Amino acid sequence: MVAIASFKKEAIERAVQQMYTAVARHPERRFHFPTGRAAARLLGYPDAELDALPGDAIASFAGVGYPFQADAIREGDIVLDVGSGSGTDALIASRRAGPRGKVYALDITEPMRAKLADIARRAGANIEVVAGNAEAIPLPDASVDVATTNGVLNLVPDKARAIEEIHRVLKPGGRLAIADIALGKPVSFKYRQDPDLWAECVVGAVEKGRYLEMLRAARFGDVEILDELDYFAASNSPETRKVAALFGAQSIVLRARRRSARSRLPALGTGWRRRGLRLAQEGAGIAGAWLAAGICAGMPALLSMLSAAGAGALARHAYMFPLFVVFVALSTWLLHGSGRTGGHVGPFRLALASGVLAIASFWLSVTELVPAVWYGAYVGLAGLGAASVWAFVKARDPVSCLDEMVREAERERHGFAASHPLARGAVIALAAAAVLYAMYKSVDVFVGKAEAMEIACADPQTCKEEDHRRT
Repeated sequence: MVAIASFKKEAIERAVQQMYTAVARHPERRFHFPTGRAAARLLGYPDAELDALPGDAIASFAGVGYPFQADAIREGDIVLDVGSGSGTDALIASRRAGPRGKVYALDITEPMRAKLADIARRAGANIEVVAGNAEAIPLPDASVDVATTNGVLNLVPDKARAIEEIHRVLKPGGRLAIADIALGKPVSFKYRQDPDLWAECVVGAVEKGRYLEMLRAARFGDVEILDELDYFAASNSPETRKVAALFGAQSIVLRARRRSARSRLPALGTGWRRRGLRLAQEGAGIAGAWLAAGICAGMPALLSMLSAAGAGALARHAYMFPLFVVFVALSTWLLHGSGRTGGHVGPFRLALASGVLAIASFWLSVTELVPAVWYGAYVGLAGLGAASVWAFVKARDPVSCLDEMVREAERERHGFAASHPLARGAVIALAAAAVLYAMYKSVDVFVGKAEAMEIACADPQTCKEEDHRRT
């Protein structure tokens, strides 16, 4: 489950409502995802089925698949359509359920609900429009025979809870039909924190395997993928197509069934165990939300600052020179990573110059090739600290995550084999080991061990007495 800080969750919901308000009120606009009748035909909706629907319902269609492939609705069924939008699927479900059936059309966006209510009234459809979101469905337990959803769960911050809610309102043996976006590989944590990208259907999605795991964890059975489609290939936006290709995003259609009451009995366990598990999950979610807030606020810059402080604690100990170099290099490398994704290189350049000054000053002081340059090391460390603060401020500036994702896609496309994280890590580790060994030996060449210990002490006489006692 993806941890989302509460303020981010609210921002995601606002971004989603703004996006689909525009789809409801201005369906003629070009969006980054396919919409309207052309999109429905692309996804497999038969022309005969579309011809029977009001044109204004189809105009604001923004689904990602054809969930009716699951053949889940029977005559007389009570159906819940989660994220009904302008009502294309709700109207089809109403026709399939017939006059003895009923459809609850749930949506979070008020203009979509208003549009569907007007369409349903004019069409005489047995549809009840319901305000709410998938994480808290305002229906009683075991109240519907079928649940459908089309292009919605990828927009929901807490997908596991939404799936649990759908399971709750389904009757034992009830059927679920889903069309949604799934990924071939996970989206990085940073991109998941951009509300606008959630509204664009990519970064809120999860990998296909995790999708199936969440359904099974919610005690759904007979989970089956029916269809897969390169949905974003039809996008009007070249950037969206690049990002979708980077993460292997595609639409899937699947079906599942809520197990009967008898089949669920062995899995229920004792009440206290279930409550304890839920409390543990909620605690983990809260901790994850705090971690999310910290990372979004510039965690790499904070870690860089701590690394520089750690180096400062070693700056008077000659025999700690290699470890000093490690801390300075770590501080600089963290700022390099932060600048590479954020597009700001100023803090890294300052950190690089400061790190070189700190290391060179320390080495020259230890070897006494140039006397009285201790303070150069501290000046360099101060520069590292300033670079960390600069990077922290930059990390809090609003940056287009979509631009970052496009840059990442370009880097991956033009990369080479050695850029694989494992290979790159091995090369860096070997190079660092060689450099540190050379530095360590350089101190041995210029300074004897006893002399190095003497340099490391504020009071050389005390150190000599201590060495004498040890021998």
